[in-house]
Amino acid sequence: PICGGDDDRHRRRLLLESFRVSYGDDLVRNFRWDHIEAILAERAKKKPDDRGRLVGGPSAARNLRKQLVRLFAYAKRLEWITRNPAEEAERVKVPKTAGYHSWSEAEIAQYQARHALGTRTRLALEIMLWTGQRRGDARLLGSEHLKDGRINYRQGKTGTDLWLPMAPQLQQAIDAMQRIGLRTFLVTEHGKPYSRAGFGNAMRRWCDEAKLPQCTAHGLRKAMARRLAESGASQQSLKAVGGWKGDAEVSLYTA
Repeated sequence: PICGGDDDRHRRRLLLESFRVSYGDDLVRNFRWDHIEAILAERAKKKPDDRGRLVGGPSAARNLRKQLVRLFAYAKRLEWITRNPAEEAERVKVPKTAGYHSWSEAEIAQYQARHALGTRTRLALEIMLWTGQRRGDARLLGSEHLKDGRINYRQGKTGTDLWLPMAPQLQQAIDAMQRIGLRTFLVTEHGKPYSRAGFGNAMRRWCDEAKLPQCTAHGLRKAMARRLAESGASQQSLKAVGGWKGDAEVSLYTA
């Protein structure tokens, strides 16, 4: 499989660790709902971290609340507290947006014109475009996942086992590479696989180099779904390629 099933667990751990850094010395029984709301309000503010990247925001606050509800629920089971303050705290309102920008055909061509075949920058786009997978899975694609002209791996987020056809364009991009990693096709300057965040940051740079500031790695997953929908693919086919479970998820990507 491309990824293990620990990705979500790792993200949850990072959220709780960020909470522990600030409040790890405080007693669980001293937290009230208004304390939690104040913590969430602070997390909802976007601000630069020590590397200058914007962190936080309403979605980050909402995700933290989910993990705090679980954390204090466990404390309640241990009989350290009788009420769950995170559960009593008001839910964080996240403004509705159109989500990640879906790449147009013109934008795909513009990126390809800037990043030639034989470069990892080009291979990154072709992997995401022709597999339609999340960056966490796409970054780990390697020779072991190519079987009899098809691609097989297990999605890290959902654990879904996928079999995808090998697109000629993707095969061409792989064959054009002079240097690939031992385990993954995409590697850093040091010859190591990308981390999830590292790959996302790299795609951000590569899109900027192609003068596509509105484009992101996740937008290629939307572009793949759009292409399939425009070609007349069935709902079941779309779910099979993207690893989606329900029709509503597919609609979000093809709308």
